[in-house]
Amino acid sequence: KVRFVPFEEAYRQDITMILKDPELENLEMLRDGSVFFTMLHYSTHPAVVELIKKKKLKTFSMDSIVDDQGLRLFVDYFGTAYSGCKTGVEELKKVYPEFYSEDREPLRAVIMGAGGVGQGAVRSLEVISDAEFLQREGVPGIVSCVATRTITGNKKAMDELLKKADLLVDATQRKDQTMQVLSNEQVGLLPKHAVIVDLCADRYDFSLNPPLRRVIEGTVNGDPSHYVIYPDDPIYDDLPSEVKSGNRRIVISCDAWPGMDPERSVHYYNGLMKNYVGILLSKEPEEISEDSDNLFERGLYRATL
Repeated sequence: KVRFVPFEEAYRQDITMILKDPELENLEMLRDGSVFFTMLHYSTHPAVVELIKKKKLKTFSMDSIVDDQGLRLFVDYFGTAYSGCKTGVEELKKVYPEFYSEDREPLRAVIMGAGGVGQGAVRSLEVISDAEFLQREGVPGIVSCVATRTITGNKKAMDELLKKADLLVDATQRKDQTMQVLSNEQVGLLPKHAVIVDLCADRYDFSLNPPLRRVIEGTVNGDPSHYVIYPDDPIYDDLPSEVKSGNRRIVISCDAWPGMDPERSVHYYNGLMKNYVGILLSKEPEEISEDSDNLFERGLYRATL
């Protein structure tokens, strides 16, 4: 019963399900009052929230599905972290002549954030380090340093870590998207060969007051077709004028990291989707309850606007 239809028709159904969040103009095609299940990122996409209200959509945001303890259920932490860290290490190889030298100190990765993505980054860098250096006797691998808020919020402590970082991994989760964590001045403390791995893919939005800001000032956001961004990339010209970007390093950034390994990602998310599709097909949106005996139904309720 699966059939392929024109793009516009797919958006005009009773229920529309898409893994990656669509562009705003595509959401305009959704039928008013219909059910929509995707990665919506309510907190960082105010224009999307406004459109949802205008069209009276019954939305469920995959990234907002949490269990009874507030832990995300619909997420691929390792898939997000591994693809970004692997690309970051590959770029570091190209620009750091001492990468395979026995005489250098261990490579230092500073990971900002100790949540699911941060933990995925630690595990990813262990796997990558073993693959790169385990068979190279005498060559030290990668040391991961996790910087929590008590460190990232302490400029003196963070500056000392930045001066020795070969990789800087952004795995933060901010409650306040208007507050940046690192200034562009601090980016200038990184060694010239250092690579920044952006796993969060936050955005600038200066149409809001106060504006939304990225975690690391002066970095730019990539996508699956353009995820390795060099300091002279024209994409920097699109930054808001209020953002300082004079200090630049290679940035690895993508707004859909799991999709960089699409076959594994599709199988993984297929397993997650099974838990929710049956509920959406068997109940009216208004019937989905936080008091349900079904963990996944409770998660769906928490994912409503």
